Amino acid sequence: MLQLKELVLKAQRGDGEALMIIINQFTPAIKKHARNLGYEDAEADLKAWACRSIMNYKIRSTGN
Repeated sequence: MLQLKELVLKAQRGDGEALMIIINQFTPAIKKHARNLGYEDAEADLKAWACRSIMNYKIRSTGN
């Protein structure tokens, strides 16, 4: 399985499957927070926010 950093880089290059893998990994947390928000479209809104965040995330070089 690819590491999260590798999946983010692939998603940012347009790999929709990598993006879905990331979202699926975080779905339990997304569902939990959606329940806490308590409105009908909260889960969809959180998933959309997560997708935007993944696409805009700047990965720092670790010198490796």
